[in-house]
Amino acid sequence: MTAVKGTTSDFNEISVTEGLTSLRSKKPASLYVFAPGDDYFVPQAKEAARSQVAEAFRAFDYAEFDGSDDNVDDIREFLGSESFGSGRKVLVVSGLEDKGAKRLSTMVPLFLSGTITTLIFADPVKVPPELLRKAYVVTNYSVPLAAVRSWIKKRFEGRVIEDQAVHELMGRTASSFFLMRSEIDKLLAYTAAAITVTDVREVVPRCHIAAAADLVEAISLRKYDRAATALYDLSASGAADTTILYDVELGFVRLLNAKLVSKSNRPKADLRAWCLRTQHQYLDDYTLSALLTAASHIKLRELEAMLERLEEIEYETKKGLTSSALAALERLLSVVAFTTQ
Repeated sequence: MTAVKGTTSDFNEISVTEGLTSLRSKKPASLYVFAPGDDYFVPQAKEAARSQVAEAFRAFDYAEFDGSDDNVDDIREFLGSESFGSGRKVLVVSGLEDKGAKRLSTMVPLFLSGTITTLIFADPVKVPPELLRKAYVVTNYSVPLAAVRSWIKKRFEGRVIEDQAVHELMGRTASSFFLMRSEIDKLLAYTAAAITVTDVREVVPRCHIAAAADLVEAISLRKYDRAATALYDLSASGAADTTILYDVELGFVRLLNAKLVSKSNRPKADLRAWCLRTQHQYLDDYTLSALLTAASHIKLRELEAMLERLEEIEYETKKGLTSSALAALERLLSVVAFTTQ
């Protein structure tokens, strides 16, 4: 376990696999913080923690609250009460509001009593530093590619799936276990015999996260036909305009930092650590290489201009000055394509 530099303090960072293994052990830690990530792991983490409490006592020794100020008194009462009989209590806090977080910072000894395991599902920057320093923090939801492929093939219940189809499924879902699970069910229902890459392309839509990343990369590489396809995929994803705009902005911020890392000759590990800390995204070697390649094909002033225009679109969307952020993105792509040719 290594100490990773956080925004507010140092904290002990572990992978999601390590976190789930620890939660299922005979002696779990007192405090875990799960940063926003793949929703597939949220119920697993809760179930792992819940299993620490004997089923007969879960109505008394297991509790879930959202982290609002209104629930702080109930959280304090749960933390301060004796175990009903199981010997271990488990508390789950989903999200943290500023007022609630501030009040929880005064209750550190209760969280660390030794007989209570607490899971906080929130951005680590919102967790009081006094708690964060004592927590096991999961920001990395990556699973080895071999393990992901194995997981996919097992869920096809003996049906054959082409290796290229597995790769396509992972790309279209951004390797989200939550999304892959539902898309595999669709593939099982709407295909027969061996599942091909064509089947995946026909049945599985590209999720907004994957499409936004593809759009950013295509623009940086000046592949505007590919960018237009990515815009279509974004529209077909069904995600809200504000979500799409956020994903695209996030992608260009990531690209900007890749550019700065390249220009300053800093190690690639700096970029990987920054993405993990600020965007809760783990960059594998392939993704990191693709990001740095994309950054090398776009000028710094072009990146800055793109981010400035995206901020303007965000402002116009929030103020109701534009009816569709997606349409504004399409117009922006047309301008960029025209001015760079």
